[in-house]
This record gives sequence, C-alpha cells and structure tokens, in this order.
Amino acid sequence: MVSRIPAGRTIVFYESRSDYPGIAMKVKYICFTLIMLLFSQAAVPQKKYRNGMGVKFDIRAGISLQNFFGKDFWGEELRNQFQPGFRAGAGVIIPIIPDFYLQTGILVHNKGSRQDTVAGSIKTTSLYYAEIPADLLFRPQLGDGHLLVGFGPYVGYGIFGRENIKTGNVTDRLRVKFIDDASGRPTSFAYYRPLDAGAEIIVGYEMYGRVFLQIEAQMGMLEINPSYGLANDKTSRRNIGFGFSGGYRF
Repeated sequence: MVSRIPAGRTIVFYESRSDYPGIAMKVKYICFTLIMLLFSQAAVPQKKYRNGMGVKFDIRAGISLQNFFGKDFWGEELRNQFQPGFRAGAGVIIPIIPDFYLQTGILVHNKGSRQDTVAGSIKTTSLYYAEIPADLLFRPQLGDGHLLVGFGPYVGYGIFGRENIKTGNVTDRLRVKFIDDASGRPTSFAYYRPLDAGAEIIVGYEMYGRVFLQIEAQMGMLEINPSYGLANDKTSRRNIGFGFSGGYRF
C-alpha cells in the first residue's frame, strides 16, 4: 500500500548533499568491530568466577530491524517496511537487591523505515537518537553464567537524520530537522519531532568471561511526526524495532 498526498498539497524534493554519511559509516564500523571482538572473546576459554553485586560498566553494540507503525493522513494503517538499524554506546548496571539491577547507559540508536511512495519511488528514513534506557534487570546465575531478563522505559532525543527518495537511478537526499511544528516550513528538509520514548524488553545471557549477548525489542509510545497545521490530519508515526547486541562488562 502506498501513501497518498492530501489534495491541494504539493510536495517538492530538492537535491542536497547529506552531511552525515561519514559519521554514520564510522559508527557502523565501530559497531561491527566491537561485535567481532565480542565473538572472538566468547570463543576463548575464560576463567570462571562469580560476578558480584558491585556496580559494573560496559560497552555494547548491536544491529536491528526498524520501522514506523501508526496511521497515515486519512487514518489508515501504515504499511511501511523494516530496514536495518544499529545502536552502540556505554552502559552501567547498578545493584538493587540480590539478582536485581538497574541497567542504564547512553547509546546512539539508528532507527527509521522504508516506504514505497505514490510516485513509484522508494523513500528510506534514517534517524539517529541519543538514547537512555532504564531497565529493571533480573540477573540470576544460570549454568556457568547469568540469565538476563529485563524491561523498562527508554527516552531518546533526535540528533541528526536524513531521508533518501530514490526514483530510478536518481536519489534525492533531504536532511532531517527535529522540530515539533513544521507548519509553513520549506520542503527542502524532512521534519520529525525530537523526542522519542517508549518501552523495551531484553532477554540474554552473560558469560563469566564478562561477555554478554542479548535480544532486544522496543516499541515507541510517542508520535515522532510533527504537526503541519493541516485540517483532519490523522497522521500518527511511532518507532518500533527489534535486534541483537553484545557487550563487555568491566
């Protein structure tokens, strides 16, 4: 299903250079390198020891599939497609009571979506957030390591992004501006609200070699589409995604 353009509204795409591919490629390279290091550490026999109840810091990185869910201008369900994303950063777990921790940190999280437009083009959206999760983590001993089960809220703030609209062999690139109200703004940019927040769940395993691997899923609770001041606009766009990540605790 493709999106429709409200009557009387003209959408014009301008060609512009993106300032961010270099940054994104560097972050993705760091993410990939970290994951390779984690797997190499996991493959090496580690000395077994019991992780105590102290505060522990970590670095982590992972890959994911991201999408938007919600409704279009007329209130019909969005049928966008998933596209690859990633997140990487540093974290900390803080003991509460035996086997229970607060897990938080700060990460760069790449989210977005892929959409077929009414003009037969393919639009891909890539948004980058500075994100802070706050999960209640259950971490009991299991075998030679620890089971990881957690859930809690997260909050993210948009730092940069872009939209690519590909028609045949031609690609138009729009920089993203994060604002709440895009009424009357020039169409040479794409607009999204800066604040994203929702809930996440994680399930994983931590080895005694301090390496941990986990599966994660997030669902956004806040609309990320700005207001355009249009009558009867029922647009509602939220982030959703799931993925896999690994990390190393210090």
